[in-house]
Amino acid sequence: MDIFWIVTLFHYQPSPGQWISLESHAIHDFSATGIEEFSLNEAEVDEILGERSYSGGDLPAAVLAEVEDRVLMAPNNYRFFFSDGAAATHFLAFVRRECLCESQLEEKALQDWNAEWKKHYAPIPVNGKLEIIPSWKKDYASQSERQIYIYPGMGFGTGSHETTFLCLRLFTEHLISKPIENVLDFGSGSGILGLSVFRFFPEARVDFYDIDPEANKNCYHNAEINDLEDRAFRLLLPEVREQLLPAYDVVFANILESILLQELKSLCALTRPGGSLILSGLLRFQAPNVLAAYSEAGLELINHVEKGDWAALLFLKGSK
Repeated sequence: MDIFWIVTLFHYQPSPGQWISLESHAIHDFSATGIEEFSLNEAEVDEILGERSYSGGDLPAAVLAEVEDRVLMAPNNYRFFFSDGAAATHFLAFVRRECLCESQLEEKALQDWNAEWKKHYAPIPVNGKLEIIPSWKKDYASQSERQIYIYPGMGFGTGSHETTFLCLRLFTEHLISKPIENVLDFGSGSGILGLSVFRFFPEARVDFYDIDPEANKNCYHNAEINDLEDRAFRLLLPEVREQLLPAYDVVFANILESILLQELKSLCALTRPGGSLILSGLLRFQAPNVLAAYSEAGLELINHVEKGDWAALLFLKGSK
């Protein structure tokens, strides 16, 4: 029977630097296949609501604000997913040495993967133009003009993460008023950014580029969920990087700060003159460093947005 493993850190409050280090170790040293952050579980939300009961419809704004305030104040819990039991065990030993928090290791049957992810995912309204909805909630009554349905899979970038939210906010608030013919989703993961483009520009061409073949599989699955599998897109890996177009109207790069700096010349070159570059995957304290580097490369900052500890940057490349 296929199985996977979960290492959970409870009530962990790392500094931004500690979190970057832990995330890097989990992915690069221990081959984590997914990372999930959550603050409140279902029982804790029920505790906040107390005797107030809501059946159907939306929660009142005041109640949503109360839950959000508790989420922001609560210590975070982190779940790290592994396809290899030895790697999970070694990672557990690592975090017990390095992190001052309670931790545990669980072994789950692969068929339980859906249930594990579904526990903590809910619709995420980006704004009135777009809402990100888990694929198992297709009967959800969205109030946004357009919807994108996402199945997380064993990967990253489901829309609940602040950086994905911020990228889509910048895209929908700044870029959809002008024609877009081609888009690059660099470090595409689940494909949520590039697939969202089709909701506004169904005739666009989108290239999804990722280093992980499993991410590309998840991206194609999400295209099928949204009935977008017949759109003009390609799933590209590093061995065929030369097949990227010379330049794109819009480039998304929601990845680590170190990769954004390492790929600076390439990402600038891949953005056509007059085109837009959206960068994220950044903690707030990292944003000034990336902003300075890309500004020095000749790009103009259009907007800098933040949510929680995270930031995203929208640049315009000059036409000359």
